[in-house]
Amino acid sequence: MSAEIPSTPGGGPAPRTSIGQWIARIIAIIVLIPLRLLWEGVKLVCRILLAALVFFWMRLMRPVGRFLHRWVLRPLWIVLKDFLWGWLLRHLLWGLILTPIVAFVVDWILKPVRKAVEEFLWHRVLVPAGRWLWRWVLKPIAKVVLCAVVFVLNWCVVWPLRLLWRWILHPLWRALKATLRYGWRVATAIVRVTVVIPCRAVYRTVLRPVLHALGVVWHYAVARPARWLNTRVLRPMNRFAADIWNGILGR
Repeated sequence: MSAEIPSTPGGGPAPRTSIGQWIARIIAIIVLIPLRLLWEGVKLVCRILLAALVFFWMRLMRPVGRFLHRWVLRPLWIVLKDFLWGWLLRHLLWGLILTPIVAFVVDWILKPVRKAVEEFLWHRVLVPAGRWLWRWVLKPIAKVVLCAVVFVLNWCVVWPLRLLWRWILHPLWRALKATLRYGWRVATAIVRVTVVIPCRAVYRTVLRPVLHALGVVWHYAVARPARWLNTRVLRPMNRFAADIWNGILGR
């Protein structure tokens, strides 16, 4: 029997493998497969080491760390903090060393330096600068501004008001005053003629004689009879009634 020839899925004869392909396959088997196996082994070892480290950290180091932090480091930190900061730093370092040094520095260095700097700045810098600024800058500017304001006021306010008073308001005031004076005189004359003189004439000719006659009639018809009645009748009756009342009461 003859050897069977490999065929393709389509039914045709399969292509033959060349020598180069066989060499490439041999090189792949000899070089690449061991490298791939070595890479997989390294990955496996790394995973095992990582798992061991995680297990070691989670199961051993973490509880030990918690124990040390809770029962050793934290109490030791509290003791050291309270002791060192509460007594050594506060009372010894701050109270006995730093406070006198700071007070000395403040009283004998900073305050004199500040005073010297303030006096130097005030007497040597600020006051001369202020005087120079006032003399050569602010004072000329103030004079210019004042002159400008005076000029503007004179020409925009005072001069128009003066013209308005001289040519309009003063003549109107004089005319109004003359009109009022003339009107007052006319009104006074009219009132004198129409009211005062007739009232005075009526008073002299009519009212005064009538009032005088009424006064005479009142005196003789009312006042004198009332005085006589009081003197002759009412006063004796009052005395008589008072005597009777006093006699009844026993006074």
